[in-house]
Amino acid sequence: MNKSTFDWVRRAAAVAVTGTLVVALAGCSAAGGAGTAAGSSTLTIAQEADMAPSGFDPIAYSAGQQQMFSAAYNSLLSIQPDGSVGPGLASAWEFNEDGTVLTLTLAEGVTFSDESALTADLVVANFERRTDPALQAYSGFAAGGDAEMVSVEAPDAGTVVITFAAPQFAVVSTLANVPGMILGQSALDDPTLLKAAPVGSGPYVLDTAKTVKASTYTFVRNEASTETADYPFDTIVFRPILDPQARANALISGQVDAGVMKSSSVDLLESKDIGVAQIGGTMVSLIQFDKNGTSVPEMADERVRQAIQLSIDRDRLVELLHVGDTAQRNALPSASAGWSKDVDAAWKRDVPKAKALLAEAGYPNGFSFEILSSPDTQADLETIQTDLAEAGITLEIRPAASTQEAFDAVKTTAMGHIPIDWSNPLGIMYGVVLGFANSQGGDDEQLRAATGALAGAQTDDARDEALQALNARLVEAGWLYPLYEPLLNIGYNPKKLNPVEFPGQQSIPLLSAFTPVTAAQ
Repeated sequence: MNKSTFDWVRRAAAVAVTGTLVVALAGCSAAGGAGTAAGSSTLTIAQEADMAPSGFDPIAYSAGQQQMFSAAYNSLLSIQPDGSVGPGLASAWEFNEDGTVLTLTLAEGVTFSDESALTADLVVANFERRTDPALQAYSGFAAGGDAEMVSVEAPDAGTVVITFAAPQFAVVSTLANVPGMILGQSALDDPTLLKAAPVGSGPYVLDTAKTVKASTYTFVRNEASTETADYPFDTIVFRPILDPQARANALISGQVDAGVMKSSSVDLLESKDIGVAQIGGTMVSLIQFDKNGTSVPEMADERVRQAIQLSIDRDRLVELLHVGDTAQRNALPSASAGWSKDVDAAWKRDVPKAKALLAEAGYPNGFSFEILSSPDTQADLETIQTDLAEAGITLEIRPAASTQEAFDAVKTTAMGHIPIDWSNPLGIMYGVVLGFANSQGGDDEQLRAATGALAGAQTDDARDEALQALNARLVEAGWLYPLYEPLLNIGYNPKKLNPVEFPGQQSIPLLSAFTPVTAAQ
């Protein structure tokens, strides 16, 4: 690998904020000053959604679940505090000259919560599951996938050799996230075990007695882990609290110690002496699930999706609901090399053109479709509903009845509302756009070509060209409908936690980034 490629891979190591819909969940609210959640040896993190609606197999999810699942699982490689890719279950890795063969040297002495040991055969057995279409994080590795693994072999107990169908220099950032997480042997023998608890080698294990699905996930220190020194808290509790005001109230009152906060809550939080760490690079978009007309026949026509693109008034949306954020018509954020003035100009709101496209597609009287909402997305969707109505498109908004229904929306509805962290574009394409959010089987030759070019890029110029093609096609094809670019805010209790830092440009902190304030401090 040449230096330019290596430098880019280091910069590309961050991952997505979330790969699922923000799902409905009753929040809590209370008043009072910042206190502590549970004891000083317990860290409680509020999350925007239930991170384990279908159980504890990380490969069934996407990068959005990385933070919670990293408590119980280790990946083959890891995200370092500076955002670079470092060792994980693999202590070393090396590509062949053309980037099609990756050799991993496994760490020694690693055991799992079921007492099985890390071996090359175990890693091979994990990747053999890539043929299962239900395992969304592996979709890019399956036959025909954009990072297709032709073979995964174990020449000896400590070495894994992965052969790809095409150059994949950038895949190391993917293997440092959810797709690189490895399960213990018992979970491979009996996957139903993962309905109850994770089977991993991470620094924590799930305390099932103190876990309530969709409400509280409690992890206690894994005494067998060699990583315990990197994690200062004995217990980590993840609490899904969907309503953004309820999350802010929970942080102010001391029911949680940290969590993702809306920009509209920042002034309130700071007035209550709550710390807020901020980072850009996230895009809030509508994401198309149905590109084939499976759930909404009209959506099979690209012109219909383009009509939706042209109907949305992003500037009004930001003015009404997201003051301080930036209206966006590009799929990639403004700091990305893929962002384009031409794309921004081409997709400004144009209702007459939207109507003409609908008529050309055979729908002069418009059509209707349904989208599931949550308290966090309701206002955005109602504003967009009004925009689409002017073009003759009826958007029916229905609150998700359960966490499971929201999670399954990728299979049953036309589109969803999603924040995407684009700091690792290849990971987003493999794990979200062409993975989790593509359960209904859409395909686009230009998108796959751009993704392949990005994966095989060995220079910054080649990478930038691939990003530009990717950005333009995501919008043109109506796979993404960009809305606005916000700052991502992590609120934290400064009486208990040191300032939270982000790993490079990744917008979700590592678990090890949460450190307690000492008595001396």
